[in-house]
Amino acid sequence: MLNVISILIQFVVNALKYLLEFLTIVILGVVGAVLYALPWLLRITALLLWLVGAYLGFTSIQTIYAPYSPSIPVIALQFAVILISVGWVLIVLSKNASFVWGGMAVGGLVVGGAAIGSIWLLAHWRYADLFFRVLPPALFSVLLIYETIRLRALRRTRIATVTAQ
Repeated sequence: MLNVISILIQFVVNALKYLLEFLTIVILGVVGAVLYALPWLLRITALLLWLVGAYLGFTSIQTIYAPYSPSIPVIALQFAVILISVGWVLIVLSKNASFVWGGMAVGGLVVGGAAIGSIWLLAHWRYADLFFRVLPPALFSVLLIYETIRLRALRRTRIATVTAQ
């Protein structure tokens, strides 16, 4: 009888040993697969961060400007979000192409953070409505003034170099 019990105990010990070896192999295989796929998972995460940031930018512009603006200017402001997101990626590509995935992630985080911050500002600041109504025309006016001064200075330097020759 003791012989049978010792055989069964030995069988259970061997079964537990094989089970632990199997579980160790499965866990190490999953860890290896995740480590092997990690660069692609990080790239997918960067792309999703970039797209989610752009989506948050669209929705924040829609939330802030749609109640009192016609649809065409709202679409133009949403196009500005596309321009900022794509422009940032192009700037990163022109500097160093190996930083494109990190640049996409950072761009998505910045645009998404600005969108969330603007919605928070709209909800918590008393004068946010006035601020957001004045901001786009003021930025556009400053841009026009800057471009006018810059083009005039370029024209003057070009005339001065032509007359000097």
